[in-house]
Amino acid sequence: MEPTSLYLLFDHQLTAMLALPIAVWIIAKNLPVWAGFQKRCPLCTAVLDLCMAPLTVVLAFAVLQAGVRAIPGGSPAAWFPFLFNLVLCLITGWYFARAIDAFMGAKQTSKQGRRLSNPMSGLIRRLTYGACLFFGIGAFVWIQGYSLTGMWVSTGMATALAALALQQTLSDFFAGVALSMEGSIRIGDYLRLADGIEGKVLDINWRSTWLLDWDNSTHIVPNAKLAAQGVKNLHNERHIYRPWYTVQISAEIDPRFAKELLFEAVFRCKHLLKYPAPVVRLTDGSTVPYTYMIWVAFPNYPAMFRGREELYREIHNVLKRAGAAPSASIQEWRTRKAEHVTAEPPTIPLALKSQDLFSTLDDEHINMIALASTQLHYDANSTILLEGDCRDALDIITSGVVEARIKLPNGALLYAAELTAGDYFGLVSMFTHQPSFFEYTAQTDVTLVRVNMECMQELLQNYPELADYYASIIKQRIDDAELLQMSSLVSEPESPYSLNRIKKIIRKRLKKQA
Repeated sequence: MEPTSLYLLFDHQLTAMLALPIAVWIIAKNLPVWAGFQKRCPLCTAVLDLCMAPLTVVLAFAVLQAGVRAIPGGSPAAWFPFLFNLVLCLITGWYFARAIDAFMGAKQTSKQGRRLSNPMSGLIRRLTYGACLFFGIGAFVWIQGYSLTGMWVSTGMATALAALALQQTLSDFFAGVALSMEGSIRIGDYLRLADGIEGKVLDINWRSTWLLDWDNSTHIVPNAKLAAQGVKNLHNERHIYRPWYTVQISAEIDPRFAKELLFEAVFRCKHLLKYPAPVVRLTDGSTVPYTYMIWVAFPNYPAMFRGREELYREIHNVLKRAGAAPSASIQEWRTRKAEHVTAEPPTIPLALKSQDLFSTLDDEHINMIALASTQLHYDANSTILLEGDCRDALDIITSGVVEARIKLPNGALLYAAELTAGDYFGLVSMFTHQPSFFEYTAQTDVTLVRVNMECMQELLQNYPELADYYASIIKQRIDDAELLQMSSLVSEPESPYSLNRIKKIIRKRLKKQA
């Protein structure tokens, strides 16, 4: 290619063809709507700029050439093609770097779900722009007819000397390039270094990485030092953080009951994620006190601080209410008499008396029902009652968490409620002989008291006024179940159970049992 071949590309016809689209592009860039379009679709605007900016250079030099020739006796200077080629190559390289920057931002958006203000580190951005401008200058040199190989050999010795003098600086530079290209550390991640330094990544430049500490100070760590040591990446605000904590509880407390108390404390916390589900395990039962591990999930690492405080607070409240406390390792001898641990699961009479169903009964009838009832234990994730089963028994939860789900007409299972200590279920099936509307699953280890139909029959014979009260509860629960089933937008027939009919069903069952 001749040195001035690009300069000879344009003529009057080309000028006329380029004038209209370039004018439209320049006007559009000055309108307010362009800024919004550039924010929503930066890659499209960068590609459009890459196409239009070099054409604008061609048009500008064409107009300038035509103006010089319009002057009587005027002609373009000898350096005019040289300047045109240089400006065209540099503008093309610059806008090509902008297109790469926008492409990396769009790639980051597709992975993380939203665009970051600075998806690439400062080092990679500067390196991208520098490389594109370097190739632009190389293209200019080639267009001018110079040999790139000769230039490379002539500058090789100087480059070797500079590399020897800047050995540490180059080590930091290439370490920063490796960290940025590898993607193991990104802008916005929280890092914990081997020496205990912790902070949020603000930037990775040519020499160092900047970390913002919690006290608003900045740690400037050389890239080579950062790459050589072990680094724990706690990630950014869109990454779930899952730590575990240990609690020591006296060995005199039943481990099953201790786990139920810890689960209750976890599910009381509002700033913990319920999915993935928390885990409580007895990790060491060979030493006294026993050690329990609690594995929970937070939305991100910064949210851990508030959630951890809430978790410890709820553990303290739950254990204190149960008559227990976390056991601490005391490094001294004391002669005082230790207090006797009285924490134990609630008795059946106490569980019955705390229910609104039996709150009006005297102690004699409460003890009568307790003697005829049974206490059952269910492990976590086990099914207590399947949807569609019919059971003549009332289940009262004394500890643990039970999840109730209902099957919709389309076959899907819908989450209905979360039952904890003090809640009960099975009253509808006991008196109406209808299959259970809900499926009940133990979300944690669960202990419950089961009261059979014979106990309830004898109770209502002694307290007939409770029949109407139980009928209103059954009616409310049937209405709630039908309302949940209609949430699938499938038309359902009107319920055949009215309050009066439920009262008649209860009285009829009592007569039949008698």
